[in-house]
Amino acid sequence: MFDGIAPQYDRFNAWASFGLHHYWRRQLLRRVPDGVRVLDIATGTGDVALLANANGHDVVGLDFSAAMIDRARAKDQAKAIRWMVGSADKLPFSDQSFGCITSAFALRNFWTSLDKVFKENQRVLKRGGKVVHMDFGRPDSPFFRWGHRMHMAYGVPKIGRWLCGEKWPGGYLESTIDQFYEPAELVRRLKSAGFENVTQTPLLWGIIRLYQGTKC
Repeated sequence: MFDGIAPQYDRFNAWASFGLHHYWRRQLLRRVPDGVRVLDIATGTGDVALLANANGHDVVGLDFSAAMIDRARAKDQAKAIRWMVGSADKLPFSDQSFGCITSAFALRNFWTSLDKVFKENQRVLKRGGKVVHMDFGRPDSPFFRWGHRMHMAYGVPKIGRWLCGEKWPGGYLESTIDQFYEPAELVRRLKSAGFENVTQTPLLWGIIRLYQGTKC
């Protein structure tokens, strides 16, 4: 599925988010500690990894879609980032290899293995290392939740079909957002994986959620 939409992935993000995806990613990067080695899991076409590298970090970008990694590698003109095909629930790195692990719009895709992903985050992080995960949520306000549902039900599918044609995975994005865990449950799972100082921060009335935790 992700291989099929890789060529239009960046354009879809821009149209579906009204260009706000750049702002959201910058908010994520603001929470990454200075000077640490960063692993961006489910990196997609590499936007977060590229921003982290531009901020001076040594970065590895990992995704299980080879087509996505190919797009990310093509955008990395300086060849400054290590791009890898791999799975977030079985990371190909030794213990305590990174100072921070990031992801953007990925946690929903780990629905059946989220606890394994968080355990792997814990394993490859150094002591004092940090996770910063960003994903879609559902607004707390009934009014904004209604508007969000309308966009997901009508706007997003039209944009997806316009850009990706038959390769658009109809209903996937909408259903994973609608069925995903509430923020309190994500916080609980991060704590269960061994993270401390776990917080969640809503952006855009809760349409976007930022989750943070520290390995102590």
